[in-house]
Amino acid sequence: MLINMDQFSINDQAIIQILRRKPTGFESDLIKHIYYSQYLNNPIPGINKILDQSKSNLMVDEKTQLVVGLESKGSITSSSALRPCTAFGTKPSLKYQSKQSKISFAIIDNSNQQKSFISGNEHLFFLQHSKKLITACRDIMDLETVIAKQVDPSSLGNNLNSISNNKYGLDLHLSSVSKIAIFSDKNTHGVLIVADWKFSGKVKGICKKHSQSCLHLGNLKSVQFLSVSVRKKTKANLPLSVLNISAPPKSTIVPTIQKEIKKDKLKNFKELKNYSNHVLEVWRIINKQKWSVFKPQKEAIGTFSLIPGKNDFAVSIPDNIHLLKKDLKTSSRISASNAARQLVCRGYKPVGIALVMHGDNMQKNDHVWYMQELFMGVSEACQILRTEMFRPIITCNNKNHPSLELCAVGKRYNNSPTVNESFRSENDFITMLGSHRGELNSSVYQEKIQKQKSGSIPTIDLQMEIRVQETVLQGIQTGLIKSAVNISNGGLAVSLVKSLQYAENGIGARIHLSRKLREDEMLFGETQGMVVVSIGEKDLMEFERICMSIGIPSTTIGRVTNDNRFKFNDVVNIDRKKL
Repeated sequence: MLINMDQFSINDQAIIQILRRKPTGFESDLIKHIYYSQYLNNPIPGINKILDQSKSNLMVDEKTQLVVGLESKGSITSSSALRPCTAFGTKPSLKYQSKQSKISFAIIDNSNQQKSFISGNEHLFFLQHSKKLITACRDIMDLETVIAKQVDPSSLGNNLNSISNNKYGLDLHLSSVSKIAIFSDKNTHGVLIVADWKFSGKVKGICKKHSQSCLHLGNLKSVQFLSVSVRKKTKANLPLSVLNISAPPKSTIVPTIQKEIKKDKLKNFKELKNYSNHVLEVWRIINKQKWSVFKPQKEAIGTFSLIPGKNDFAVSIPDNIHLLKKDLKTSSRISASNAARQLVCRGYKPVGIALVMHGDNMQKNDHVWYMQELFMGVSEACQILRTEMFRPIITCNNKNHPSLELCAVGKRYNNSPTVNESFRSENDFITMLGSHRGELNSSVYQEKIQKQKSGSIPTIDLQMEIRVQETVLQGIQTGLIKSAVNISNGGLAVSLVKSLQYAENGIGARIHLSRKLREDEMLFGETQGMVVVSIGEKDLMEFERICMSIGIPSTTIGRVTNDNRFKFNDVVNIDRKKL
């Protein structure tokens, strides 16, 4: 990656061919600043499609907007967790924070006045970052038909070209020739306001009221030319095509030549007559995991947190990213689905995913390929699960490469009920959704109890995944499902323990599951795309009809009891006091 603009060059011959003349010195500098700004926002060949995901906000419904900001140490672009929120005049309601990354979430109500399209006659204002910026933006967003865009360091030129979109021309006005540098200056960052011309005076008035600097850059126009004047004297008049010259073909990204994967040589263990101690051991391992990543913490439970407010939004993170080192694309699909499934089990429909990918030397094709694999896995999951992806960020020289951090955001619609993991009432039926394949490869049980390592991971069927999620949401919204828990680390056994952990005193579970699987495979296999729910006796047939109509396997595997014990076939019998 280039650090300084002095190292950057542009395709002079292509520009001359378009202009049919040599550009003037000012024109050449202008073009170079805008291209350099574009480069800094997408500096790695081969990842254009990744960073072209440019959304930082999502209209969830007519009156509600979700704003997400991301940042991470070593990011290849100058991103910020706070700038997107500032642009909308608000502060984050919830933050995800790890040792490396921050992701912020804000909910904006009554945002139906937010302009959603550009007509070509808007005026452009740049507001440099300051302490007063957030309050100025808050008042500006109350105006009708206004668009606010965060401007990261060195990004103003890229933002302007993005708004133009090779469709609308730009009339820009500078106070001096030297001001041309603002288009790629790393010290230029803040908010770009796009407003109808009739609100120009109001935008300036609001900024003056809050002592916020406001640079009136110019306006859009229907003629597809970029015109720049300095003190009312035209210095450049260029066709937009000059700013959108196709880049030369990128070098082909060649993946690492994989070593021939040796077939796992795993020991065959005899089945035990009693797995109670193994259930307790696996549960202790899982229960030791600490997930203090959300602030404020009071709204968080493990990998799940409500976004403070009306409890209409929630965020979750995957709890199984340990699989990443073995199969990047499949495991990233699994991670995205896992986070989304956790939301669904609480009654929240997934609407968006925020993604941070950690790489190493991004000058090497192998490491760029790793990022492509991670991105494609999450992207495929988003497409099938019908969720949006916010603009991801990529880090380089990260010691944990290749890896990812991911947050899924969900919304509760129409004041529908929410549920938690805990079993509630004696005699409720316990039903397993999805097909249990008993996959022990790379499971907690295999690695920690059996002390074996496998190179393979569980498979995932995204088409079945979306059907399971639709079924759970429908069951919760209709009041049929009383509790729901995702099957993940530790398998079915740990999920059942979670449903007992915070249940009322005396509540227990009796499970009888018959499969062509070993007992340890049924207990600890980490098959993806499964959920355990509890259903009232009178609602079971209605819920089974929902499962049949959507087309997912459902198996009633047991009932909630009042003996304070967890029983599984004849191989587990544990007093809840030991959990």
